[in-house]
Amino acid sequence: MPDLLPRGFKVSAERLAEAIRAECGVGLFAPLDCTLICASLGIPVLALTEIVELGARPESVSQLIGKSSSFSAVTVCAGTKRMIVYNPAHPAGRRANSLAHELSHIFLEHPIAPALGLGGCRRWDARLEAEADWQAGALLVPRAAALRWMNGGGDIDGGAQHFGVSRALFNWRVNQTGVVRQVTARAAFALPRRTA
Repeated sequence: MPDLLPRGFKVSAERLAEAIRAECGVGLFAPLDCTLICASLGIPVLALTEIVELGARPESVSQLIGKSSSFSAVTVCAGTKRMIVYNPAHPAGRRANSLAHELSHIFLEHPIAPALGLGGCRRWDARLEAEADWQAGALLVPRAAALRWMNGGGDIDGGAQHFGVSRALFNWRVNQTGVVRQVTARAAFALPRRTA
């Protein structure tokens, strides 16, 4: 599968993540609470179950929360206002990634488009989604932080727990950013050589 990210995007995503964390007073090695970022930006964050009070049909909400549903989160736009609605049935690590993904669309100033197209089919721009996925990962687990964690002898499960993300996300970050390769090469280089 071809890389959908434009040349230089991954580096700029790391820089943006560092800038956002600095502006929020969160160090690179600390877990990032996206609900606090949303609050500071005036973006309400609601669980799907809360939107029934706003007029959503309970049957629709139940379907989106159900075990067979893949719904994670969505940003609802009204003019310049934003609201993020997320699936509370998902584990905390996945919810963190869902919020970071939606925030990433906002930070990257992706164009606003209707969620559904003709015939009720979901609209999907693979490039924009790939950008938001990468940016969300950089926000939650900056490459420098993942490298520090792994160089310090940390493992995947511990890293996921430390950063408050899913095991799958932490594993993806350390593999896709080359951290595992870098740590493995460093460890191999540091091994004492046998003498004859």
